[in-house]
Amino acid sequence: MTTNTEQQPFYVRGTYFLLFAGLIISFIYIGKPVLVLIVAALLFAFLVLPFSRKLEGWRVPRGLASAISVLALMMAIFGLFSFISWEAMSFVSDFPALQSSIDAKIKALTSYVESTYSISRSEQTLWAQEKSAEMLNSGASILLRFFSATGSFLATFVLIPITMFFMLQYRDKFKKFVELINPHTHAHSLEVSRKISQVSQMYIRGIFIDILILTVLNSLGFMLLGLKYAILLGLIAAVLNIIPYVGVLIGSIIPVAIALVTKDSFMYAVGAFGVCSAVQFLDNNFITPKVVGSSVNLNPLTSILALLFGALIWGLVGMVLSIPLAGIFKVVCDNVESLRPVGYLMGEEREYKPFNFKKLRLTRRKQAVEIDQN
Repeated sequence: MTTNTEQQPFYVRGTYFLLFAGLIISFIYIGKPVLVLIVAALLFAFLVLPFSRKLEGWRVPRGLASAISVLALMMAIFGLFSFISWEAMSFVSDFPALQSSIDAKIKALTSYVESTYSISRSEQTLWAQEKSAEMLNSGASILLRFFSATGSFLATFVLIPITMFFMLQYRDKFKKFVELINPHTHAHSLEVSRKISQVSQMYIRGIFIDILILTVLNSLGFMLLGLKYAILLGLIAAVLNIIPYVGVLIGSIIPVAIALVTKDSFMYAVGAFGVCSAVQFLDNNFITPKVVGSSVNLNPLTSILALLFGALIWGLVGMVLSIPLAGIFKVVCDNVESLRPVGYLMGEEREYKPFNFKKLRLTRRKQAVEIDQN
């Protein structure tokens, strides 16, 4: 017997699907402040969950173990930002010297343009003033959005450790919640949750290790070139590497620009770009596959679409969170029979195996028996 939904024409079902998708996207866009907080806290909670469990295994009360785990992560993040701030202070102190170097470079460029293209300095100055005025007009709104985003980020950052603590503290309630809403298939649902937790742990832990390795490699390369602020530039390039594709480009432009300003020869800029390219080659082909592994098994097309969609909905934060969220969605698709083709489409090339419902029912029955026995 067919249901009413199956009897409806294709265009009616398509309309319902588009309406539902539009409502979901609207909810994600409108609920950005709360959803970003929940997603970030959940990913970080997955990261420290093994440490919290180990503390509980040493007979530490769960509340204290959760607090220690959250505090350890926050101290590590605070130490990273403190190091960046300390390195940035040297850059700020040298800014007057950089300004004079930039003025000298601009004068040299102006003379080159005048002698090569017969454009007078007054015309070049007038053009520069017009462009500067346009940048100043748009710069006010950009700064306003920046400080607004910074304020909301700081407010969210304060709430993240609190949310993490309660997620770790009441994680058994989430398991019971899954069991209550889906008593017949709760074992399978818990298995999917466990896989999501593993994917999140592997990805975030791998990202932190990847940043550390890239910082060392970039800094060594810039030191060999004799660039100032080598460690700061290496760290910035490594952190920006979190944002796929776009972050790599921005992270390469910054050291090249510093090399152009602080060095007399153009070859130093070429060398800085070569260091970034070589480190990125090592990262794509050796470091990331070994460190991050296949925890987020997404093909490049899916990664780009997830990146663009995340930027469209949540901006910069969405670009950072888009890849792990897409990986979590793929885990769900791989474990839901009706969504398995979507999971196959999102992943790397591999053989597609039909969903074995008989094996799933036997597995659920075995898990239910084990739960009853315990």
